[in-house]
Amino acid sequence: MKNSLLAKRYAKALFDLAVEDNVIESTSKDMLLVTAVMNENRELRKLMTNPVIPPARKKLIIRKVFENHLGKHSLTFLDILVRKGREMNILEIAHQFNELYLDHKNIASVDITTAIEINADLRDKLVKRFKELTSKTLQMTEHIDPEIIGGFVLKMDDYLYNASVSEEISRLHKEFDKNLYIKGF
Repeated sequence: MKNSLLAKRYAKALFDLAVEDNVIESTSKDMLLVTAVMNENRELRKLMTNPVIPPARKKLIIRKVFENHLGKHSLTFLDILVRKGREMNILEIAHQFNELYLDHKNIASVDITTAIEINADLRDKLVKRFKELTSKTLQMTEHIDPEIIGGFVLKMDDYLYNASVSEEISRLHKEFDKNLYIKGF
């Protein structure tokens, strides 16, 4: 909880600076890149959380990894994070920045999981329906998981709607587990 609040504060500071200097789009792309690199590179995450490695060395590594790929604001921001001892929170801060950016642009991020690939007609209907409900532009990410058997699982912000066949089977299984037989009649 504490780290989440810290990440939100740092992300908000970077977001406000990016809006003020009119570099919100490039900073957003930079933070998406930072998120992707940190997610994909386990060694880099471990290195940033290692207390034995001095901050100067971590700053040099961050510079080498991102120097040619990030804008001035983003690179300076990462330097500040390392200097302040917040390098272990870089991934969460970048993620929080991306959430602020999506909210600023009135975009809702939706993850939908189905057993098979969704056809274009159904995708359009879903987008239209959720756009009506949220009055936001949708950024839809699709996942395929054959274990849900059928139906779909939808995640949007803190909202989860599970309309999968496997969930219904699980619910029925729990319901029929109860012994309703009363002895004596």
